[in-house]
Order: sequence, then C-alpha cells, then structure tokens
Amino acid sequence: MSYIIFDSTKVKVYEALKGVAADCGKGEEFAEKLWEGVIKYPALYDELIYYFQNGMIKDAVYFNGYSLTDLYVHRIDRYNIANDTGKNTAACNKDAMILETIMDMVLFMDDPEKFGKRLNDGRGMDRM
Repeated sequence: MSYIIFDSTKVKVYEALKGVAADCGKGEEFAEKLWEGVIKYPALYDELIYYFQNGMIKDAVYFNGYSLTDLYVHRIDRYNIANDTGKNTAACNKDAMILETIMDMVLFMDDPEKFGKRLNDGRGMDRM
C-alpha cells in the first residue's frame, strides 16, 4: 500500500495571505501578485510565514544592501508624508504596511535599477 503525503503549508499560507490582504482592504488582485512574488523568492516566502506566526519580520532578507526593515522604514516615511503626520499613527494599518513592504522587496528584486532609484531619490521633494 502506498501513501500520499500532502504538505498543506503553502495552501494555508496562501489562505492566510488572502485573509490578511482582505482585512487590510488590499484586495484579491494584490494578494495574487504578492503570492506570485513570494513563491518566486523563497526567502520572502519564509519571511511571510514568520510574520504570520510571530507578528513581526525576522529581517533575514537583504538585497542590494537593503533589508526588509529598510524598506519598511521607507514605506512608513512615505506614509507619514502622504498623510501629513510627523509620526506613524494608530490609524496606520501595520499588516498592510508589512504586506506592502514585502511587495516592495519583490519589485526591488524584479527590477533593482528602477526600485533602487526610487529608494535613493529621497522624499521626492524639490532639489536645488
């Protein structure tokens, strides 16, 4: 008699991702695109699992000198500017920020030149 062993981990992670994305108002299209990215980059998949299990990132992924924490801080900075706040308020959805940060890393890994320019251009303020 042969036995089939089925590891349902990816199914559970995918379902969790869809649920968290929906709770954040990110929608199914965002979840699908992020899923494609984390499957393409296994280290990001591991980060996503770690986040779902622990509520924080382990920050083990580095790319072109940037970590997920670097991208998170960059995203928070952009959020604060867009919302004209001097600090990250309670109204900011931290789950959405983490998912967007992981998506940012996917985009960075897909196109380092384009995304790196966005990171290095600063706050987008006029320069003299």
